[in-house]
Amino acid sequence: MESPLWIDKHAPKIEDFVQEELSSILSLFEEIPINFLFYGPEGCGKTAAAIALSRKINEKFPLELVELNVSDLFEKSKKDIVESPLFSGFLSSGKTPKGSKESLIIHLIKESAGYSPVSGGNKIMLLDNFESAQKSFQQALRRIIERHHENTKFILTTRELGKVIPAIRSRCYPVPVRSPNSMEMKQIIENILTIENVEYSRECVEFITVHAEGNIRIAILYAQAIAERFGNVNQENAYEILNDIGKEKPIIELIEYAKKRNFSETRSSLESLLIKDGYTGSELLECINNSVKKRGIVDPIEFAELVGEVDFHLAKGTNALIHLTNLLTKIGHMK
Repeated sequence: MESPLWIDKHAPKIEDFVQEELSSILSLFEEIPINFLFYGPEGCGKTAAAIALSRKINEKFPLELVELNVSDLFEKSKKDIVESPLFSGFLSSGKTPKGSKESLIIHLIKESAGYSPVSGGNKIMLLDNFESAQKSFQQALRRIIERHHENTKFILTTRELGKVIPAIRSRCYPVPVRSPNSMEMKQIIENILTIENVEYSRECVEFITVHAEGNIRIAILYAQAIAERFGNVNQENAYEILNDIGKEKPIIELIEYAKKRNFSETRSSLESLLIKDGYTGSELLECINNSVKKRGIVDPIEFAELVGEVDFHLAKGTNALIHLTNLLTKIGHMK
């Protein structure tokens, strides 16, 4: 999709959330600076809720929002972390410091949390995919939360509440985020289609929500894919798109993980496709190539060069997992 993604274009405000209990909680705390822990299944709206809350607070109190994907951080090399613009100014030299990657990440988060925004006010650090954080990292973060509570508030999101240690949970207000039910998902999709001035049938919208299996993000992407290809969201068009998507779904998910720089999920999905589903390296490369080109999400010339390089290595019989992982990592850093 070359146009802006609807999941970003139509990001909800607090009052837009169809989960009434969620919008009530967010409205209650929009003026109270505390730490939050949003938890719920994938695609239910945890990150959207965290961002909506941050923006609402920012309307009344100046703040700086820093978004970090925990899984992404631990997949990056130390060199990439040091060079990240998010952490510029927190290291005295350009050299990669000694010590473990975890100690580096903890140091940079601590420095960022202790830094007052130029505009004044507070800072909110949003840590996505917190289930990826090891216990040692969580213990260190607990100390950071305590030390810098006056300057920085934290919002954590996780799909697995049980992986968050009690010391962190006790310092955050827990906010359960459930997946929208079928009626709520249909309402969201129909509202977006109406705003986008796209004709649709209610039968087709219901068909989309069933195939999305409770993941509102996926449902919105399905609707956009149908609308952009056909200009009309009806049953016939949906069958054609979703039939193709059904075959491509694992590949699309793999690429989405890569684009979000969620490299632990990228690696896991890649291993599953190669080992469990039996793809050869060359077959999977072709599928990735076709899907990326169809969606137009990266520079085609730069991407073609990467694909050619990987194809060369695969033809020599080298390790497919290594070279495809390298390709997907580069996709994640491409604009």
